[in-house]
Amino acid sequence: MFHFGIQPARPFSLPRAIRRIVSTSAGLSLVVATTACMPDIHRNEGFPPPRVTAIAAGSPGGGLDLTTRITKDGFDAAGIDTFMSIENMGGGGGNPARAAVLQRESDGTSVVFESNRIFLSNITGTTDMSLDDFTPLAQLTTDYEVWIVKSGSKYSSAEQVLKAIKQDPGSVNFGIGTVPSDDQLNILRPASEYGVEDLTRLNLVAFSDGGDLNNELLGGRIDVASTGMSEAMELVDSGDVEIVAVSAPEPVAAAPEAPTWHDLGLNITINHWRGVFGPADMPQDAVDWWRESLERAVESDEFVEQAESLGINPDYVAGDEWLDTVIRPEQKESTEVLTKVGLVK
Repeated sequence: MFHFGIQPARPFSLPRAIRRIVSTSAGLSLVVATTACMPDIHRNEGFPPPRVTAIAAGSPGGGLDLTTRITKDGFDAAGIDTFMSIENMGGGGGNPARAAVLQRESDGTSVVFESNRIFLSNITGTTDMSLDDFTPLAQLTTDYEVWIVKSGSKYSSAEQVLKAIKQDPGSVNFGIGTVPSDDQLNILRPASEYGVEDLTRLNLVAFSDGGDLNNELLGGRIDVASTGMSEAMELVDSGDVEIVAVSAPEPVAAAPEAPTWHDLGLNITINHWRGVFGPADMPQDAVDWWRESLERAVESDEFVEQAESLGINPDYVAGDEWLDTVIRPEQKESTEVLTKVGLVK
């Protein structure tokens, strides 16, 4: 049975690099609360305005939050003379954060930092908002997906797992961080290409966050976790888990022994990107300013150093190219896979 269970959150320890950034979250939250009471200085006769708002479609400490915060630091390091305030809107598969951008002035002073949920949520029917409601401004970072198993697991390779689910799709307990997500697609796509006939019988359990997912894996209650590589590396470095597959096009330096899906004969690359979107009708001068400013921020030493410390890759791609070469093709592939499991609404 295709199973999604949301488990209660348990305490977990953030990686050291994440703790370094999140340690200022309380202070930053106070800044956001304070700026919310400031006079409205958003309206402006063109760009740059005195202040912009970056809505992180995730809770403090998560990947989208961290990407937003290191981008703000990149703005400061690049000398961009506009104050960026950050608002966290986690939960709801990113729908509340995206809705907030569309409900505000469409002058480009409010944007959302989001992942491919911007089209996945529409495909799976959790929102009427579609990709066409937004302007893709820029991709900022990429991260690869991995399959990890507890050290000493009965599954020592991804091929063993694939053989098991081809014989009996429900025989392996998979854990994922959220739905819809790349964590989910990183199971459905390999299973589909390997020849698993009934994807609806796969046993996928969704947890409330990555920490809970890791706890369940270490506790032996799930067999395989599908998650972002940057979220797995501290457990890998400690020896608690092993990477048995990575969704990169070729072996990665952080886990050179881990096979890619291509190594296993599957034509699959899943690049978990994070980027920035504005409303569809934002002015062209706002679009141009955001793209130029974001490129400068991503290229700053501050952004690069913080991204690398978190295990993610700075990877700026301007909005139009990003839409044509990354987003649209991925949207098509995701629709095909999710249709097979009856999740397209």
